[in-house]
Amino acid sequence: MESTIVKKKRTMRRRKPKSLFNNLPIILQTEIFRKLYMKEKSNAMCVSHSWRNLILTTTLPTKNPLDPLTEAVISPSPYMDIEQLFNWCSLVMGCRIGPKNLIDTCNGLLLFCHKDGQADNIVHGVYHYYVMNPVTKQCVAVPKPVPKPVGQTSGGYSYAALAYDNEESWFFKIVRFQGHRHINIFSSMTGIWTTLTIYFPEYINDSFWVKKSVYLKCSIYRLSSSGHLLRIKVDPQENVSKQTEVIELHPNCLFDDSHRKISLRDGKIFLVLSRGVKFMCFELIECVTDGVSTYTWHMNLSKENKKLLPFNTNGEFLSICPSNDMAFFKIKNLIYFYLYSLNGNNNKEIGIGMVRQNRIVFDYIRTCGQQLFECFIPFACGLEKENKRKFQRLFVPK
Repeated sequence: MESTIVKKKRTMRRRKPKSLFNNLPIILQTEIFRKLYMKEKSNAMCVSHSWRNLILTTTLPTKNPLDPLTEAVISPSPYMDIEQLFNWCSLVMGCRIGPKNLIDTCNGLLLFCHKDGQADNIVHGVYHYYVMNPVTKQCVAVPKPVPKPVGQTSGGYSYAALAYDNEESWFFKIVRFQGHRHINIFSSMTGIWTTLTIYFPEYINDSFWVKKSVYLKCSIYRLSSSGHLLRIKVDPQENVSKQTEVIELHPNCLFDDSHRKISLRDGKIFLVLSRGVKFMCFELIECVTDGVSTYTWHMNLSKENKKLLPFNTNGEFLSICPSNDMAFFKIKNLIYFYLYSLNGNNNKEIGIGMVRQNRIVFDYIRTCGQQLFECFIPFACGLEKENKRKFQRLFVPK
């Protein structure tokens, strides 16, 4: 009886190459990471959780960094390639978006709101907030909170703001305003929405609030047509009356024909006034005594320019770009920039020019207008605590 021997063909399995770097001592790994530039560190932090944690905890500067974690985008426009930026955001979200969908920017993060995003576990037709960092290639989607009564459709036009500063925390917050009496706050640390009641005097509630806001030291600042600056703290206060503060504007800003904007520069709040031929900048000074804050406005700049008159009488003051000392105005379908100097150099030549004809740049200045920043470290989100139908990281193509 013959027996047959069947020989199995040996197959070579692909072996994953061993990482020699991960076998190095932690001290040596740290020294290697220290020698990288900030953009290189940002790319390295996206490789693995272990690399990210090591770089964040050992090599990033914490106080007075010479290599900043967040940089203002300064260019002749003064914006990065706006068209390329929105093309990338559209690719990630799976739907076409533009400047009109950009609700807010804060220290390198972008906040969108849309109902046509295409991704796993995202229900088409339901509005979601999208938080993005174009530098670190991150995007997470958060559904808007369901308003009362439960089951009511959440619209797409309510105002929201971002609260993020990597020197305070690597987690971000979305602050959604429900009229003038409530705010919904989403925390990427907990992955849930909470609701806070805010109290303002009736003359504040009856006034118009400017949508554009700034975030500084755990507070959102917004202008009110009543002639006040509103400070709203994004962390719950034990004393509800301390959740909000009303700050009176400088008397020069109370004229009916005054055009006012607020901005943030070097960790300070600035109030910019344009009226007639005058252009002024005021810095907000806070003095805390026995836990009680008092506020004053210090005039840092006062200029007169006859070329500003048509902008202030027949045009619209759109926005300011503080890092470039640049203000934007609109007359009919044209947008102009005005250069000023806030560094004390009064001899600097002041100029007025027209922004180049570019539809997407025009839309950005008109609808958002805030200066863009680049943040070189990834934001953090508590994905281990997430409900996948509530809080989701989107796939980002490289």
